[in-house]
Amino acid sequence: MDGLPPPSGRARQLAVTVWTTIAVIGTIGVWWFSSYLDSLTALARTDRTGALEQFRWRVLPVFILLVVVAVFAGAVLMRQGLRIVRLGGLPAGSSRAFDNPGSRRSPLIGWILAAAGFLMAGVPLGMLSLLFWLLGR
Repeated sequence: MDGLPPPSGRARQLAVTVWTTIAVIGTIGVWWFSSYLDSLTALARTDRTGALEQFRWRVLPVFILLVVVAVFAGAVLMRQGLRIVRLGGLPAGSSRAFDNPGSRRSPLIGWILAAAGFLMAGVPLGMLSLLFWLLGR
């Protein structure tokens, strides 16, 4: 990826449009999912076994999908952070916010990105492990 030219204005506009669309769809999905969890909680008060089965077949697959996405995004973020640390800064021309690729702040920024990526990948994996452990009890 180091040999690629910087993105054009049209590519940036497309990226912003795609990310905005994903954010809107994700927000709607979270809103719908939270209302579904409320109805599942109400069902659990009367039929615990039925609610547990619905949770296993409807909620758990969605949660696993979200964990996979979070692990992928965390790995990409951690890789980018470690790349910044290894190179001693951002590659030239990659960002207007950091014009000096060899500044003293760059390794710190790289470590912060790597730590954020590790947490972004590790916390959902830990939550999924905890969920499987609780379901197995």
